[in-house]
Amino acid sequence: MTLMKLAELTGLSVATVSKAFSGSREISEGTREKVFEAARELGCFEKYYKAPRERPVIALIFPESESEYYGREIGLLEREIYKRGADTVIALTRFNSEREARIFSELAYRMKVDGVILSGSARLIKNPDEIPLVVMTKKDASASNADVVIQDYASGMTELISLIKGYGHRDVGFLGERLTTSKLDHFKGAMRRGGLPIYDKFIVTSKERFANAGEDGVLKLLERGELPSVLVAAYDQIAFGAIKRLKAEGYRIPEDISVVGMDDLSVNSFFDVPLTSLHIHIEDVCRSVVDLIFKRMDNRYYRERTQITIPISVNLQKSLGEAPKH
Repeated sequence: MTLMKLAELTGLSVATVSKAFSGSREISEGTREKVFEAARELGCFEKYYKAPRERPVIALIFPESESEYYGREIGLLEREIYKRGADTVIALTRFNSEREARIFSELAYRMKVDGVILSGSARLIKNPDEIPLVVMTKKDASASNADVVIQDYASGMTELISLIKGYGHRDVGFLGERLTTSKLDHFKGAMRRGGLPIYDKFIVTSKERFANAGEDGVLKLLERGELPSVLVAAYDQIAFGAIKRLKAEGYRIPEDISVVGMDDLSVNSFFDVPLTSLHIHIEDVCRSVVDLIFKRMDNRYYRERTQITIPISVNLQKSLGEAPKH
């Protein structure tokens, strides 16, 4: 039973039915009781009735909290939400789309949170009752029932590959892991747009994660007998592991091989060779997400969906140098 169906059966608008359940003072007690009575008869009263809260509650659904990148996003969102007078609950999906959909349903319909911010695909999520939902994604919007904030990796990667090409590199490798396939897709797209060849022998998808994936990736390339002149890592921690292993094998950065990363973690500047990295304007992303969720919570009946794209820039540091002369 959806709110739309309940509205049809009571002869009221969806907005009026929703306001009855949310405790809005804009409708009369008679109308509210009419809605409640119909909902009880139809067995859906508990599904929609939400007892008044002292403060709104917004759920943050994220793939994980272990990585510094996601941990930083969660922290920024929580602080901004708290400043605006709401509290948060946090749930982790472990990169599982089915779990993502199940958690959304649990939070939205059983816990009855006031809004949901999701970092993920939203591929399997169904939201027939228009629960306020904002999706953070690295891809084009795929969620039809949500506002979307896109981190524009496509343009950022294009800028990075253009810079790499300008430094004279043609043999460009990629180090990733099983959860970074979207970044590999962006890498290949940018290589094609930049007119550079894509060599499978220089692409490694490790079974490891974080710095271990970087070390593992370098070892696999060495086993293949040849290194590219520059390595693009799917995120900075992979790059840190790659640099550690390359130095242990006697390579100099960037004289012998350049290394670049993505996400521009705060620790970059503390390394003896600071890492060139794609800079995610994470404060802008989180601010835009919180703006959208509060706007949607304030007006759940506004049907037009909003899509915001946040550009990504390159932070050029010493780990990217001229291609070695052979």
